[in-house]
Amino acid sequence: MKPITRTLLCLQMTALVLTAATSSVAQNGTTSTQAGNAARGKSLFIGEFPNAHGNGRTCATCHVPEQAFQLTPQNVEARFQALQQRRLTHPQADDPLFRAIDANDGAQDFTNLRQHALVRVFIQLPTDANGQKLVWPVDDPDTTEVALWRSTPTVLNTAFTAPYQLDGRQPTLQAQALGALIDHSEITVAPNLRSLNDVAVFQKNQFSSESVRLLAAALTSGGPLPPTDPPLNDLERQGKVLFEHHCAACHGGPTQTVPLAVLPPAIRNIHISKPLPGFMADLPFAPSPLEPRSWAFRVPGQDDPVVLESTDPGQALLTGNMDDLNKFDITALYGISRTAPYFHDNSAATLEEVVRHYQLEFEGVRRVIPAFLPWPLRPDLITDDQFAPLVAYLKKI
Repeated sequence: MKPITRTLLCLQMTALVLTAATSSVAQNGTTSTQAGNAARGKSLFIGEFPNAHGNGRTCATCHVPEQAFQLTPQNVEARFQALQQRRLTHPQADDPLFRAIDANDGAQDFTNLRQHALVRVFIQLPTDANGQKLVWPVDDPDTTEVALWRSTPTVLNTAFTAPYQLDGRQPTLQAQALGALIDHSEITVAPNLRSLNDVAVFQKNQFSSESVRLLAAALTSGGPLPPTDPPLNDLERQGKVLFEHHCAACHGGPTQTVPLAVLPPAIRNIHISKPLPGFMADLPFAPSPLEPRSWAFRVPGQDDPVVLESTDPGQALLTGNMDDLNKFDITALYGISRTAPYFHDNSAATLEEVVRHYQLEFEGVRRVIPAFLPWPLRPDLITDDQFAPLVAYLKKI
């Protein structure tokens, strides 16, 4: 296959995704054939796709198997220091993680990557039927693509957590993999569908626990759903009750990704992107290390766009709708104790910080939402005495 441009690769991605969506190999995770596909998918996940001609990166470069298939600041810094040591005796030593396309801050120090495990992701800006952009950065109005710094999410439990990416922009694991190969591995030749399917099968077989694996199988077969909790002590049982009251409003259902019917759709602004509202001024962790950027939104019937500030507008960059500003996809929480740090900018280092964040979030929301509205539109407060059991349960699931 001849090398093709990034634009043509993106067009091929659309065709491959549509094909994958109807592929039995991509959808069925229970047949004997799937075991072979998963084994080949593992080799492709860890190694390079054949004939893709990339920059040396693999899926495992950033989705590190030993780190719950994600990227952590500790892992990045250890690799950076090890690379410097190797270069003392072998100046050409290399780690594909440190590629300028998405990891370099511009001063060759990789600060965001080393300190926060953040890499640049690339988003094509949406347009209307006339080809006019619906949203754009004020400081670069002619651009058709923007880059944002985001964390690398785990691939654990992806069997039931579609859509993919932190903003939910990829409908299938095949699309997610191909998008990463284009944007982060800089491939010049599109991989074949079988390879993408095999990697998807491998990913769909990665779970945070055996009980979650059984849950995924039951969801696929339509059978009765098994329990997912391990044995719980008294404190953890108290935490489960609190989880079902406070957290399941968004992290509901067996997949922990389904909000209550009164709160569609499955995206939320939980006030992580800066600038933060006044009621979130006392966050228990340092928010995004980045500075807010001005974004212009085209509004039907208005001549002048509406300008809003955000370090990361989230799904608003996909829809062009300013009502989606700072909204991100709801994630499953199974195995969350293994996937620190948290949020799309890795700003919370611990589960304790996450729960403190929601303490402030719920308190702030109650200040601005009318008192007559029912829970969960006006969420109950997480009190200090509820903190320890809720954290204990989150660490156990």
